[in-house]
Amino acid sequence: MSWVYIEREHFVRMCEKVGVSAKVRDAIKLWAPTVSRFELSRQKLVYRSPKNRYEAWAAGVPNPDSNKGKSGGYRIVYFLDITECTINLDFIEERKELGFREEGHRRKDRYNEYVRELKEELKKRDE
Repeated sequence: MSWVYIEREHFVRMCEKVGVSAKVRDAIKLWAPTVSRFELSRQKLVYRSPKNRYEAWAAGVPNPDSNKGKSGGYRIVYFLDITECTINLDFIEERKELGFREEGHRRKDRYNEYVRELKEELKKRDE
């Protein structure tokens, strides 16, 4: 299945804030319409709405500018609208800025709060 690609306003603002290069954004535009609804090593389901209309996913994508692969790349959060066949990119951040493991609890909490808010938004849309 091919998804219609949509960059939400929050995603565009985050790209500018993080400094995502045009090369990376072009790669994301090519990758996004081809995503599957199966969990992979770098693609995890974070939410499915009660009526199965929306699915939120988190994915790791490499940053070709850093030469570090996916661990030195970006974390993207997007949601799929199953009935409209759209992929809605909503969040991007450098992987190292998410505060995983023992460092950066505030960063990790900020990311987790974002995911909670997205889940609530999708739940309301599904009602």
